[in-house]
Amino acid sequence: MKISQRVAGVEYAIRDITLSAKKLEKQGQKITYLNIGDPVAYGFQPPENVKDALIKAIKNNQNYYAPSEGIQELRQAIAEKEKRKGLLTTEDDIIVTNGVSEGLEMLMASIVEPGDEVLIPGPYYPPYASYVRLFGGIPVEFGVDLNNSTPDLDDVKSKITSKTVAICFISPNNPTGAVFSEKSLKDLIDIAIKNDLYIICDEIYDQIVFDEKFVGIGKVSGDSPVILLNGFSKVHLMSGWRIGYIAFNDSKKLDILRENVPKLARVRIASNLPVQYAALESLRGPQDYIPKFVSELKKTKRLCHQTNKRNAWT
Repeated sequence: MKISQRVAGVEYAIRDITLSAKKLEKQGQKITYLNIGDPVAYGFQPPENVKDALIKAIKNNQNYYAPSEGIQELRQAIAEKEKRKGLLTTEDDIIVTNGVSEGLEMLMASIVEPGDEVLIPGPYYPPYASYVRLFGGIPVEFGVDLNNSTPDLDDVKSKITSKTVAICFISPNNPTGAVFSEKSLKDLIDIAIKNDLYIICDEIYDQIVFDEKFVGIGKVSGDSPVILLNGFSKVHLMSGWRIGYIAFNDSKKLDILRENVPKLARVRIASNLPVQYAALESLRGPQDYIPKFVSELKKTKRLCHQTNKRNAWT
């Protein structure tokens, strides 16, 4: 009996570390789990209207398989949101996924061949490297000036080879919090266009910004091959419901992906239908809870920072 080398090489340290923590718990030690970025586990909850939308969908017998790409109403609402941020996209360019992670897996499965390289800013969110490796690729880390939230463009250029297929990044970033400026986003797109690379940008934290200004990559995308990932786990406080999406920019260079990635959506059948109606309500319904939620997070951030400063002197 054997296991594939692809799976043997996969790791996700953020969750893998819980295996050791569980052993300590069995020995009687109290463990507080802070390894996952999940505000819903620590006092925050989706608004009541969003919960009601989920319950209503279930009670209205919307419990069957959804269209593989997602229900039309939700894809329309997602396209409207991303167009407001500047992305040239329509409902036909949206694929609803079971979280951003599934969208990332679909994309890596579609663009990475064995030996291909994908550029990722360091420090990076582990699944980006894991999915690259899963499909035989090589994750290549490029530098970021964390004091100024700017990518090291010279480092990016120096690491592009004939095997490079894409530049990936999260902005606002997980785990560093770096928020790329409009200029930085444009510089990365220019590099990608010059080298015929895909740009995969994850904006799951697009409204959770404290001191810096967030600019969506759509504002500077033009007709470049930008693929956006986003979802409802963070801003919309729906982490356990697992729903996200892929949004393709209006670029001829993405036509081959627009044709082929939906095949993977059809293979896995569909995303959770009742949750799609909840996600629709979270986009269409009141948004006043978001600034309140972000304000509470900012207070927590300030307390953590002050505590760390005090500890540094003791």
